[in-house]
Amino acid sequence: MEYPDRDAALLAYAEGLEVSFEDASYALSNEGALESALARPRNAAAYEGADLVRQAATLFWGIASAHAFRDGNKRTAVVLLRAFLNVNDHELELSEDERFSLALGVAGEHWTVDQVDAVLRPAVHVIAED
Repeated sequence: MEYPDRDAALLAYAEGLEVSFEDASYALSNEGALESALARPRNAAAYEGADLVRQAATLFWGIASAHAFRDGNKRTAVVLLRAFLNVNDHELELSEDERFSLALGVAGEHWTVDQVDAVLRPAVHVIAED
């Protein structure tokens, strides 16, 4: 299992907001919140025996709700979620509208990790080899 680090989160921010890596670094306003959000999937695996989807849900929830960046937390969560799944040979089959709704659910409606997991579980698939 490969997990994102601080640089991966900054790259996700840069991609999501279409800014440079340097600008992403300046947008980071709470280093501790980012570190905590990035640790969530490993902790879920270690303490809950969480599978990949559950780990992805905890990562997404953590990034979207931690407010580590001045803005763009939801977009960063979406980009980092897809990157985490892809690097671990899985893909996310949710439309842009569904991803947006998921992010709003966490940030605006205070969804739980269980609710995020329930949305992600049927939408995460192993990447088919050619």
